[in-house]
Amino acid sequence: MKILIIGSDGMLGRELANQLPLLARREKQNFTVITAPHTQIEITNASNTSEIITRHMPDVIINGAAFTDVDACETNTDKAYSVNADGAKNVAQAGKNINAKVIHISTDYVFDGMKNTPYIETDQTHPLSVYGKSKLAGESAVQEINGNYAIVRISRLYGVHRSNFVTKILALGAEKRSVSVVTDQFGSPTYAADIVPAIWYIFSLDLRGIYHIANDGFCSWYEWAKKIFELTNNQVSLHPIKAKDFERAAAVPQNSSLDCTKFVQMSGYKMRPWQEALEEYLKNYVIH
Repeated sequence: MKILIIGSDGMLGRELANQLPLLARREKQNFTVITAPHTQIEITNASNTSEIITRHMPDVIINGAAFTDVDACETNTDKAYSVNADGAKNVAQAGKNINAKVIHISTDYVFDGMKNTPYIETDQTHPLSVYGKSKLAGESAVQEINGNYAIVRISRLYGVHRSNFVTKILALGAEKRSVSVVTDQFGSPTYAADIVPAIWYIFSLDLRGIYHIANDGFCSWYEWAKKIFELTNNQVSLHPIKAKDFERAAAVPQNSSLDCTKFVQMSGYKMRPWQEALEEYLKNYVIH
């Protein structure tokens, strides 16, 4: 089996590229991982996408390429739709042409956040931002074109290879010793490394459809920041604020936490609580 990772230079893509070969050896599975960073494939270009995918002839394509700067998407609408919607369409079509399974990475921001409990896969989508709308358009394109697909919605991703909320809040704390953080927006912080085994289950069990995959539990941005400073023994003064008092270009959901019950039932794999994952990340990569 050959697995092609598009966006292998991104946060999740790097984890997949690094960990999947190790997982294959551990599980005594015979598959080859091929990486395709942005410098090698331009998913907004249909012919280039088709050429690269056809050249490698993978059995599985994991599309982790996306324009993920939520606020920047508001002023770069064309780019957002070109990458997140048209790019997804091009990958789905190229995958269909060679009968490859497409695993498409999506987002919790396809929801409007009005639900009081974590979202399940069949809940009504209603994105508030250009980012969310463009990602939902990508989901729709994948579903319409390629019947052999899995759409994976993830939430509040952080990890080793890119700047993220954890690194940013620690930098702010070190600089100012006093940080204001939003208390009334909730999500499921998810460690990129923990998603790799979940993706492995999706293609090894040939799971199809939409799945929510995130570390167990949810919290507000404020609760997440508080836990980060607790685990790093940082004496930073945290000030709670409401989302309406925090100016940003994009409207984001009040609650975008994800219910992963469907994936757990289908795969038998339940991701650990977000607090445990955060502690490991901080211990291994941040605290020295």
